[in-house]
Amino acid sequence: MLLKDTLLNIRLATDNMLEEVIVISDRTETGITATHTGALDIPITQIKNTPVILGEADAMKTIQLMPGVQAGVEGSAGLYVRGGSPDQNLILLDGIPIYNVDHVLGFFSIFTPEAIKKVTLFKGSFPARFGGRLSSVIDVRTNDGAMNTYQGSVTLGLLATKLNLEGPIQKDRTSFTISLRRSYLDLVTKPFMDDDEKVGYYFYDINAKVNHKFSDKNRLFLSFYHGKDHLDTKFKDEWTDTYTEDNINLDWGNTILALRWNNILSNKIFSNTTIAYNQYKMEIDSKSAMEYKHIKQSYNANYNSGIQDLSAQIDFDYTPTPRHHIKFGGNYTHHRFRPEIMTTKISSTEGEYQEDSIYNSISNNRIHAHEFSFYGEDNFDLSSQLRTNIGVHLSAFSVQGKTYFSLQPRFSIRYQFNKNIVFKGAYSQMSQYINLLTSAPISMPTDLWVPVTKTIKPMQSHQYSLGTYYTGLKAWEFSVEGYYKNMRNILEYKDATRYIGSSSSWENKVEMGKGRSFGIEFMAQRTLGKTTGWISYTLAKSDRIFTKGGINNGKRFPFKYDRKHQINLIVNHKFNDKIDIGASWQFATGGTTTIAQEKTNIIRPYEYYPGNGYSSTINGNWANSSTPFFSSRGFSILEQDYIETRNNYRLPASHRLNFGINFHKKTKRGMGTWNVSIYNVYNAMNPTFIHKSYRSVFIENGSSTESPQYTLQPVLKKLTILPCIPSVSYTYKF
Repeated sequence: MLLKDTLLNIRLATDNMLEEVIVISDRTETGITATHTGALDIPITQIKNTPVILGEADAMKTIQLMPGVQAGVEGSAGLYVRGGSPDQNLILLDGIPIYNVDHVLGFFSIFTPEAIKKVTLFKGSFPARFGGRLSSVIDVRTNDGAMNTYQGSVTLGLLATKLNLEGPIQKDRTSFTISLRRSYLDLVTKPFMDDDEKVGYYFYDINAKVNHKFSDKNRLFLSFYHGKDHLDTKFKDEWTDTYTEDNINLDWGNTILALRWNNILSNKIFSNTTIAYNQYKMEIDSKSAMEYKHIKQSYNANYNSGIQDLSAQIDFDYTPTPRHHIKFGGNYTHHRFRPEIMTTKISSTEGEYQEDSIYNSISNNRIHAHEFSFYGEDNFDLSSQLRTNIGVHLSAFSVQGKTYFSLQPRFSIRYQFNKNIVFKGAYSQMSQYINLLTSAPISMPTDLWVPVTKTIKPMQSHQYSLGTYYTGLKAWEFSVEGYYKNMRNILEYKDATRYIGSSSSWENKVEMGKGRSFGIEFMAQRTLGKTTGWISYTLAKSDRIFTKGGINNGKRFPFKYDRKHQINLIVNHKFNDKIDIGASWQFATGGTTTIAQEKTNIIRPYEYYPGNGYSSTINGNWANSSTPFFSSRGFSILEQDYIETRNNYRLPASHRLNFGINFHKKTKRGMGTWNVSIYNVYNAMNPTFIHKSYRSVFIENGSSTESPQYTLQPVLKKLTILPCIPSVSYTYKF
């Protein structure tokens, strides 16, 4: 007879291994049974089976295959979710925000599948505990470590080597897991370079976690991540009596340290308490030296920037009745922004005399900011068919004597029409207090995070979404989701203004405006059987508008990555225990860019006289011209191009097929797997970058007495840096 609440642990003995299974909870936040729209769990097996570049499976590349998500630049790991920019994605590693998730200028991410336990994407309705970004939440959780057995894997790829180990420190009490990755391009290429000219690049990642079980009700987790990219160059020149040497070292990366206490307070309430430190840092060291006879000069410069966070968070899960699941909690984060600090030292030696000078050419003071947030949400059943999630996120951000407050309601509803058909609807409001200053369409280490100011207000978004889901066909899931999102106080650089690596007076280089994005997403997914995968189609639009007289003269223009059509097709097939294959095909309408429109450009021979500027000569008569758009010795341009509207040119559509095959072989102590992948199978020359160039075309003279004339003919040139790329890797699990 049961007289009180009782916790009973039963260990089952087994002598075999089961196939991987998926356990679905009644209170899951993702998938068809969940209340939230646009919430997906990304299977780790799918991440590992997605065809890869140079043997590097990547969680972010798999997320790009979901409807409503795109990469931006061809082949990169960047994420543009439902019309948003990359800095509008909240990316969490074990619950801690991470500011830079890119390696190799954004073509790979920092997440290695061997270190990951779970990846969840929210792109429609957002649980109330999340805040600080407008477009999406990507929640990445790392492995906790095995409590009873030691296991691991080693992977050798063309780009990097990976090692993963986990096991008990004390059986049933304490476990560990550690995952290491390092690229070795520098180790391979440097020995073949000339000693006077060397260029090296590498990156590495370290993931580690310790999991200690005090009792059945108390656990402690200590998580650590550190990753870095390193680029170094060395150039030397030597002549008869002169010697010069230039060295540049560029480092950027993240460090995260988090301590989490997991406590079951009672059979109805559960808590998580987290204290964390997070840092993103970029540093450039430049050294130049010159010797000329008895004179020596040296120039040393150091430039660094970054952001540091100290945070404390507590979360509670409370289940008063089986029909209610309540979450509430709060967070405090102390931000320390270091936009940029540059120190320069110049030394000059002549004989026995030496002179040193130190300059602080850029020295922005550190900016401190305080961010608070509180939230509460209730996921409850109104009936057996109707479930709702009502929540609110309250935040405050204090910087430079100014405090911004935001009250962000969240609402989701799910109606189970019958066992096979589900309808959902949702509304979410989000606010964002920090911005990423970026100068290129790819991730650059010189991109800087800056907070809102007295003049730059927080960005805000309101998103509405509806969805219909069907599971009546065995092993298949079908979904249709539509959304509309409007955004306020979003930032764009002013016309003829670009960020060039300095945050000085950045507020004067941008304007605040409005944006909108809307679309409909279709997805059919096969979840069971030897053949699995999905096909998705997204029809979407995203644009921006600013005040009259400002950017684009107040006229609405398409967002840079506004793509009307997007198709993803993913297929995985398991022939047997020894061979399986995976393939993905993607198609997307081209994004937009700004191309100058043409006037009639006439080129005529010119002569240059000191003090007269550029002048053209026509039958011996001099005619001064304005500063030419382009000039070269011997010619002058009399007319210039002009730009009427922003993002006025639509790039060509891009499409790509990737293919991979795995060969598995069991050994006495584990499993060996060879992976052979081909990225861009049919070598589609999709543009990574596009730019405008000119070629001169001769105009036949109307009269023999006239000087020869030419016209400039515009030519668009594209650069494709990811053609067909085969790769091979070997993984041994033990």
